[in-house]
Amino acid sequence: MQLKTNLKELRLFSMYENIDNNLRNAIEMKMSYVDLLLLITQGEIDRRKYLKKQRLIKYSKIGKIKNIIDFDFTFNPKINRQQILQLCTCEFIKNKENIILYGPTGVGKTYLAKAIGYEACNKNIKVIFTRTAKMLEIIYSGKADNTYQNKLDYYIKSDLLILDDFGMTVFDNIKLNILNELLSEKYETGSIIITSNRDISNWDELFNEKIIASALIDRIFHNAHLINITGKSYRTKL
Repeated sequence: MQLKTNLKELRLFSMYENIDNNLRNAIEMKMSYVDLLLLITQGEIDRRKYLKKQRLIKYSKIGKIKNIIDFDFTFNPKINRQQILQLCTCEFIKNKENIILYGPTGVGKTYLAKAIGYEACNKNIKVIFTRTAKMLEIIYSGKADNTYQNKLDYYIKSDLLILDDFGMTVFDNIKLNILNELLSEKYETGSIIITSNRDISNWDELFNEKIIASALIDRIFHNAHLINITGKSYRTKL
């Protein structure tokens, strides 16, 4: 059939794969030409949206999908369910706001950060998830082979950057300068989610250069949603 050949040539793969069934259904249901065209083009649109979402999820490096509907809020009633669900609408990204999830190990901070990131992917938002220390090592390695700016830009150009395990160890001055450069560029151009086991009142202990640290912390906390999660470990439930 020449029609199928043309659809394949045009890379309209959903239309190509379903054209026989769609034509058969159109005849049986006595569809108009307009309704048939609407049906087959909508199938192609849906396919492309699905593939784009899958690419964004893969690009994000979120790993195993954490869906917010699977999170058991009853396990820790101290977590504000309505606040988390509101953040999952991703309006905070449109407003260039940040989220800081802090509290003891295992209480669900990373799960919630990934769940919000997953919802962002579903809304065609470019997300990157990374361990903070690993990101800084990757960017720093670029100084050795002249890829520093490219590596830095990779993280800067995301709409939502999720920095997991922030402040596990003190930042040396080299890493502090990299972090400051990254956050200065992202300031009010994108959003960041930070998870940290360290109480935010002690973050000044992470940096030796107090002037740089003060400016960096101001940028992080500006327009930030501060969410302190306490209680027993969520991991023991999983």
